[in-house]
Amino acid sequence: MSATAGLVGVLALLFLIDPFDSGRSPISRAPGIAAPDAENATTSRLENASRGRDPAFQAAIIGNSRIQALEPARLRQATGIPFVSLVVQASRSREQLAVLDWFMQSRTTPPRAIIIGLDMPWCDARVSASPTDPFPFWLYDRSPVAYIDGLFRYSVLADYLPRYLGYLMGLRDRARADGYWDYEPVYAALGYDTPERRQALLGPDTEIEINLTGRFGAAEALAERLAYVPPETTVILVRPPVYVTGLGAPGSDMARTDAACRAAHEAVAAGRPNTYLIDWRVDRPETRNRDAFIDHSHYRKGLARLMEADIAAILNKTRPPDS
Repeated sequence: MSATAGLVGVLALLFLIDPFDSGRSPISRAPGIAAPDAENATTSRLENASRGRDPAFQAAIIGNSRIQALEPARLRQATGIPFVSLVVQASRSREQLAVLDWFMQSRTTPPRAIIIGLDMPWCDARVSASPTDPFPFWLYDRSPVAYIDGLFRYSVLADYLPRYLGYLMGLRDRARADGYWDYEPVYAALGYDTPERRQALLGPDTEIEINLTGRFGAAEALAERLAYVPPETTVILVRPPVYVTGLGAPGSDMARTDAACRAAHEAVAAGRPNTYLIDWRVDRPETRNRDAFIDHSHYRKGLARLMEADIAAILNKTRPPDS
């Protein structure tokens, strides 16, 4: 009996402290989560529960590392809208839909804008999750039972609880509020700036995914979710750029997949008012510049600035007169 009481006490303590700052605790606190131990550590899966509920942000960037280079601060400067990056590295459609749901259910007023990066996993025949990077769906689940079940694990007690308590006591810095981090130094440290790596761009993209089923379940699921987003929220779907050799040869299975998927994404945009598609996944001078890319699907800041300008132009055009 005492062991059971102890377990219940631990769970109650975890629920009250809410070490991932999900906002579920009855103890009200301003949003904020502890910075990771290592610079550029990838902990966005856990930190984004706090960021996604933060009322300071009126717009979100959702996706994986293929949309990560967009800077919330630059978009805010260009549009006047406070953006948060809810990017989760290596995520696919299932994880990103969970983040979108969390952001929307955490709003008390309709957000001004949502940007969603549609890379090749959004061309899947079904909604899919990353096979290599487990995602804490319990942290973004509406069910308190799922949340409590997820909390009760050794890593939470041994790592995340002490880290968050240290933050609350002023012993640890806050993680960057808007969620942005620059991946270029990380890739440079891994040797991606070498001439050999740039030469590799001339070859085919080894991560190409093929879907010739004619079914795009991930895109269909996105359309279903967007139907519940308030019409005053501007939704911008972005197909991020790839180096030109990553598009596939004309007539190839890759090119056929891409063309059919583009049509599916266009249909998603056309099916909801106040929704726009920005397509950078095309052959254009900027996507033929090897110096603009780190690998086939990760691009440098110069391309990100051009994409931000496209996004800002839409948001400034659709801005309400009194904003």
